[in-house]
Amino acid sequence: MSNNLFAPAASDVVVGEEIDQQQALWLRFADPADTQQFNATWLALQCEMIEGAVRAVMVLGPPDLGPFLPVAFWPPAQPASPLLVEVADIALQGRQATLQHRDNHSALAYPIIIDGHLHGLVALETLRRSDDALHGLIRELQWGMQGIEAALLRQQASHEQSTRERLMTTLDLVASAMTEQKFSAAAHALVTDLAIRLDCDRVSVGFRRDDRCNVDAVSHSAQIGKRMNLVRAIGSAMDEAIDQKSLIQMPALGEQVLVTRDHAALARQHGSDYILTVPFVTSELVGGAFTFERSGDRPFTLAEIELCQAVVALCSRILEEKRLNDRFLVARFKDIARDQLRKFIGPRYFGRKLAAGLLMFAVIFFSFASSTYTVGANAALEGSIRRVLVAPFDGYVETSSHRAGDLIKAGDVLATLDQRDLQLEYLRWASQADQYSNQYQEALAKSDRVQVNVSLAQVQQAKAQMELLAEQLARANITAPFPGIVVSGDLSQALGSAVKRGQNLFEVAPLNEYRVILEVDESDITGVKQGQTGTLMLTSLPGEVFPLVIAHLTPVTSSREGRSYFRVEATVGKVSERLRPGMEGIGKIDVGDRKLIWQWTHKMFDWLRLMFWSWM
Repeated sequence: MSNNLFAPAASDVVVGEEIDQQQALWLRFADPADTQQFNATWLALQCEMIEGAVRAVMVLGPPDLGPFLPVAFWPPAQPASPLLVEVADIALQGRQATLQHRDNHSALAYPIIIDGHLHGLVALETLRRSDDALHGLIRELQWGMQGIEAALLRQQASHEQSTRERLMTTLDLVASAMTEQKFSAAAHALVTDLAIRLDCDRVSVGFRRDDRCNVDAVSHSAQIGKRMNLVRAIGSAMDEAIDQKSLIQMPALGEQVLVTRDHAALARQHGSDYILTVPFVTSELVGGAFTFERSGDRPFTLAEIELCQAVVALCSRILEEKRLNDRFLVARFKDIARDQLRKFIGPRYFGRKLAAGLLMFAVIFFSFASSTYTVGANAALEGSIRRVLVAPFDGYVETSSHRAGDLIKAGDVLATLDQRDLQLEYLRWASQADQYSNQYQEALAKSDRVQVNVSLAQVQQAKAQMELLAEQLARANITAPFPGIVVSGDLSQALGSAVKRGQNLFEVAPLNEYRVILEVDESDITGVKQGQTGTLMLTSLPGEVFPLVIAHLTPVTSSREGRSYFRVEATVGKVSERLRPGMEGIGKIDVGDRKLIWQWTHKMFDWLRLMFWSWM
């Protein structure tokens, strides 16, 4: 019997190899080395279970955003066919399963949608088959997709759990930095907590001052002044990262093209095998850095680096705030001035530069701009002469032809008094004078010297009374002494009424001579002097301006509405026919040239000085 009878047939050998390959695939699928191996293994198993499969591709990417890129091919290293590419594009755009036929092949693309979010798709090309067979293929692919969806959910849950843990660690470290009130205590507590949580031999933090980074705190060290060599080496390493504005990891991973001479010196001199320096930014400038050191075979992982960056980004702001608050006031003012100067002369901040330019222009303008300073006051127009016409004797008003506001001429009769009593009295004294004259003649004829003297005296007395009455009769007509206007007085409604001797009947003023009475506020009177000029505008004549000349200042005040005013008299330089005594308006006195800023602010500063003086 030939030995070949006991040898396995060729078909048995092929079947055994296929079983070994499937077992290897299932082992890799159960315990994949990484996500890429899991995706390739799943795709290979799925295609092995589908009869007539020609090629397949898996496309994944960030949910809904993309870009969606191939992560696995079957057979391995064999690119997708044009049919697969076309059906995959249609499925990604439509977000639904797509089936197409071409020649003897069929292509199916099934999108991976989890919770309404598109994560990618699986595209499979097979030999062309019947519709029933295609429906079965879709069901097989749907069942197989559950494995991919479960893996994506596990990956998402793992990422979320890592994010939560990193967030909790970051918040705990922020809380440890905020617990302390002082900067030094907060910095020491933070770096010590970082060293414990990240399993570091040493963690240091430093802030840049005067173009050099000063180490402010080192973990597990209350005083850092006694370790000057270490502090100087750490500060140089921080400066190296700050100057390059980049995170520095020592030893470098990948193709990091950075200068690491000071980091290498720190590692060599103080026994640090792994160093990570993370610079941070404060106030738009690189303000300092954190340095993490480890010894032994404990390199920094990518997750630890991301955690360090997050902690540094948050805690650096807190430490910077505490550091600024712990400074003396002089240092604070210095930094504020430097920051403002940097913003003013540096880029951006156009609004600030514009405001500063406008302020400088305003300062320069108001340093030289000046104009005539005027003092405003209420003004009243009066006649320069005001004649009062009074009753010459006790009597009664007989007639009245003029009243206030009437224009008069010299000699016009304004009113007359009743003359009948005076005329009767005059006749009585005339009769007495004739009687005394007869007595005088008789005594003279009898040569009675005594009677002659008595009668002569009585005659003279009667004539004196007659002259007095004649004078009163002449004054019974109230006449205008000069041309002008009746300022006050109206007897038209008092005809027949009694008047007393010396009672004011009329006031008249001329029309060619006026004076202006100004009520100047006590706060402005110091600048007003005799001889100054000004202008007058009357309420009844708003379109005409009259020149003024200050004639007299009265050192007597009058109070009204809680304010005190001085009486200032001025003469009108231009007389108009439309002027009338009693008109009111506003007068402005030209005091002299003053700075515009002084004109606008002197009252406020005067009030402030007065309040300060009263308070002191």
